[in-house]
Amino acid sequence: MLKWTSDDMAMRTRCLDARRHKVRDQARAQGLDGVIAYGSGNHSFLAMNPGWYLSAFKQIGQHMAVIVPVEGDPAMVITPVADLGRARERATIDDIVAAEPADFVDTVAAEIKKRGLNGKKFGIAGGVQPHYVKSAWDSMFAKPTADCEKLVSDIAKIRDEWSLKCVRTATDIAEKGYEKLLGVARIGMWEHEVAGELEAFIRGLGAEDNFQLMSASHHNRSVHRPLGRILQQGDVLLGEITPAVEGEFLQICRTAVLGEPTDLQREKFALLDSGLRAGLKAAKPGTSTKDVVEAINAPINAAGYAKYTVPPYMRTRGHAMTLGSTEPEISTDSGHVLEKGMVFVMHPNQYLPETGYMMCGEPVIITDNGAEPLTSRMGTLDSIQ
Repeated sequence: MLKWTSDDMAMRTRCLDARRHKVRDQARAQGLDGVIAYGSGNHSFLAMNPGWYLSAFKQIGQHMAVIVPVEGDPAMVITPVADLGRARERATIDDIVAAEPADFVDTVAAEIKKRGLNGKKFGIAGGVQPHYVKSAWDSMFAKPTADCEKLVSDIAKIRDEWSLKCVRTATDIAEKGYEKLLGVARIGMWEHEVAGELEAFIRGLGAEDNFQLMSASHHNRSVHRPLGRILQQGDVLLGEITPAVEGEFLQICRTAVLGEPTDLQREKFALLDSGLRAGLKAAKPGTSTKDVVEAINAPINAAGYAKYTVPPYMRTRGHAMTLGSTEPEISTDSGHVLEKGMVFVMHPNQYLPETGYMMCGEPVIITDNGAEPLTSRMGTLDSIQ
């Protein structure tokens, strides 16, 4: 487990207070009296967890609700009762009520009524939620609830100081994990053996989770989870390393060859790297994700590979993974416009017919000068001897 300083914890509290104030301000502007942010125990970088984002509490139970009224103090309902002590230690909200999972809906309804909020107009940021929970919100209020998923997501996609602290820590873990992979992977090892070594190392550095793809072949069609395959001389080893710190997932994409890379492999990796660097330069505030995709694809298309920069060979050139928002996705049809302070992975990972699939991807933050990598060094085509 990571050891945070007292200054870190003060920053965490300050940022969480600011997040809830922003939610209040936006709710008021939309004519609402408050927002309920639901938290699911199914933590994933593929879906936002509004409850965790507004409480800084990683639940172990099935349900959590953070009640943020426009007027008055926030409150939480968590499950199960046995987790109440940990919630009081970790959450940045003082008013916490615990219930068993079967009683969650009734307990939230009772807490809303007790606070005199049942006659108010509330919005719901639900994230991933069971149907019976989703269908229960309207019954708790005299007025129909509003969908506030975007309200919370729009706040979360611009990273605050605590979020950036967590993603920078996760970046450091990811980079150290990759260096461990380079030192561990050897001809004759099973793919899953290497992945296990990497997973244990990353967890030991303090990551609470890690989405990991790692596979190898002389000619990769894609990257996937490790299988029962033995590493061979000349294999191209692909690694997508995605540790999480305080719910903030951060991803790097790397490629290494078991042995010495060929001149052709170096040439094609350099082509992907040129696309990445063009994307970094283009990704300024106010730029559409479509324009970023076009910048990344331009040198690859010019080299004669336009066929491989579109489906079914290519879907997206990057995406966010934050616990409060999955925006932006760097694709031609996402409709997103970049804003200063966004963080996401940019990855022109690409299949090329001569060399197979290779990966180069960096976590970046949007600045006035473009996308700035959070890594200490950008990925290269590495050699494992």
